[in-house]
Amino acid sequence: MSAYSDWKHGRDHLSETSVTFSSQVFDCCQLEHLSLYGVSYCANADTIIDGVFTVANLPRWRINFPKVGYDLTLLLYTLRLLALSLRIRPKVILLSSGVTGWAFASLLKLSGAKIIPVLHNTLWPEGSPPSGLIAATRRKGLAYFWQRCVWVTLAVSPAARRQVEDISGKHPRPIHVFHPTFPAANFASAPAPQSFHDRPFRIMFAGRIDENKGVFDLLTIAQQLQANGKDAYRVDICGDGPDLARVNQQIASRGLRGIVKTHGRLNRTELLVHYLDSHVVIVPTRTTFAEGYAMVVAEAILLLRPVVTCGVVPAGEMFEGAIVISKADDVHSYVENIEALSRDETRYLRLVEQARLLRSILLDDSSSFRSVLRSLLAL
Repeated sequence: MSAYSDWKHGRDHLSETSVTFSSQVFDCCQLEHLSLYGVSYCANADTIIDGVFTVANLPRWRINFPKVGYDLTLLLYTLRLLALSLRIRPKVILLSSGVTGWAFASLLKLSGAKIIPVLHNTLWPEGSPPSGLIAATRRKGLAYFWQRCVWVTLAVSPAARRQVEDISGKHPRPIHVFHPTFPAANFASAPAPQSFHDRPFRIMFAGRIDENKGVFDLLTIAQQLQANGKDAYRVDICGDGPDLARVNQQIASRGLRGIVKTHGRLNRTELLVHYLDSHVVIVPTRTTFAEGYAMVVAEAILLLRPVVTCGVVPAGEMFEGAIVISKADDVHSYVENIEALSRDETRYLRLVEQARLLRSILLDDSSSFRSVLRSLLAL
């Protein structure tokens, strides 16, 4: 609701660093003179009716049942979306990652609408495809959806596209890769790179504070860096999430208060201050998470900050010239890479210059979500 209100009144949505995907949908519908019924599963039920635009929060009804409760929750939500679509009869349904299970989304074909999945996440963690009987069953459900129900797929990264192509087999549907868009006022001009010799060497994490995002690995990385070079490094953790309290507890119990500091959820202006104060940005996502892109990688590159990450993060593939790749789930690999980079000014500056060259890709609007979506909706 707040994103729509900000878009409607021409305000910058400062709680997000990038331009929100929802605002780009609003733009496309307005430019193409289309009506819109936008639905989120936000817990606070509410509806805004504004001419040909309706924006609604339709909370999920959570089913607490061992093992299958989450799947049942998604199935029920899909049925409610189907009932809504049968009532309003849309011509196109844009379906973002995480709203329903992709296999359940096959039910939406009964609405008669063209279905466009928007993948902000991969179908499985990159490099770690699932195995076993349950995974094989889920794969069949995904294959049916993409082979029989999808009109066009929008994917946030080549990794997401490859996985859809793998699932689709001999029956591919069109797939378009898009990239996130960032506010020109904050990112159009390249900032000054960080002074390499300024110490301590500062490492920034920005994102959801969740074990799957590697936050506890990050604490172990900090612990080893502290043991190897006292006062030589500092780690700033920006973001909120279910594991923030545990992270703060472990910072205290591991004796890391001198090297690690958490800052909670920040607005864009506050977050940019920490980006610009850092030497590198770390994205230690684990192989348990289906990362679709990792927006923080793009943000770091736009701000000329090299990134230390792993192969699970698809954005690393897209911007490899400014990336240091570590072994996934391997704390020692991250520590080695950070220590080596903090001592190698030539390599550090080379990564910064590569980031400068890559900025143009991220600032090119021709492959933005808005542009790709508008080209489809105009058909």
